Amino acid sequence: MAENMKEPLDVLLKRYWCDQIRDLAKTDSMGGKFDYFGNPNALILKLKVFSNSLGDFVSELKEYHSDAKYFLFKGRRRLEIIKLKLMPKPIRDRSKLELTLSINLMTRKSYVFLYSKIGLTKGNFITVSVEDIENLDVEATLDNMRAWAVDYQKNKANAERIAEEKRIEELKQKKLAEMASKSIETIVPQMMAESGYEWNLESEYKHYGCGGVPERYILRIKTKSHKMIEITLSQKNFAKKIPEILNVVHQIEQLLEQAPFAVNILNYGPGTRWIKGTEYVEKLF
Repeated sequence: MAENMKEPLDVLLKRYWCDQIRDLAKTDSMGGKFDYFGNPNALILKLKVFSNSLGDFVSELKEYHSDAKYFLFKGRRRLEIIKLKLMPKPIRDRSKLELTLSINLMTRKSYVFLYSKIGLTKGNFITVSVEDIENLDVEATLDNMRAWAVDYQKNKANAERIAEEKRIEELKQKKLAEMASKSIETIVPQMMAESGYEWNLESEYKHYGCGGVPERYILRIKTKSHKMIEITLSQKNFAKKIPEILNVVHQIEQLLEQAPFAVNILNYGPGTRWIKGTEYVEKLF
């Protein structure tokens, strides 16, 4: 499976687990199977027998009853939801993954939920789900869940492989960024020292922090008539920009000398209000 390693790790793992549970639940499109929705006791027995047959997983079966008085049935609260939760048997893995089948006897809809910490750092987790499954084919779904449990070690290894490949890619990108930053901090001062201009080079970090690898650099160059030119350099574009810096500065200086009035060239943000054509004139009248 080819992953786009530019995406965050949790997105990669979420997509992987979505693929693993998408087809777990089966629907009874023919309507000829046993109606477990109409016989809760048979459904509970079926789920208990299934739970006891799993070798590498432990299970947890929970029943949820309605508390509303008008749902009273034969003097007892009506059974509303049944949930079957599967977890790996080893204690060290039990908190890392949970697969839950939730069956709503009143709406006749079912849900599959997966919770996983596999491949993620401490405190992080992902959840994926398949919801609003109508006319659940209980027996076919349990067969799929059994096969999924048998393949758990393979699925776990694949998730860990994705996490490891992502970590290797992040280390690679960090090394490249460090090399690019050192190049900017070495080449730009050498070039500007020979240019005759006054200048300064400032590093900027993400979220106004400091330390690590700068996100980008701001090169400020002082020109004639109290003007200053700002050039943004990042690890991705510095190789193309550096050879053109002095040429661009010369061109801007010439433009400013030819202009009959004071000119400032600035970057603008997304909130700038622009007027197009006769819009301003029409607004006045």
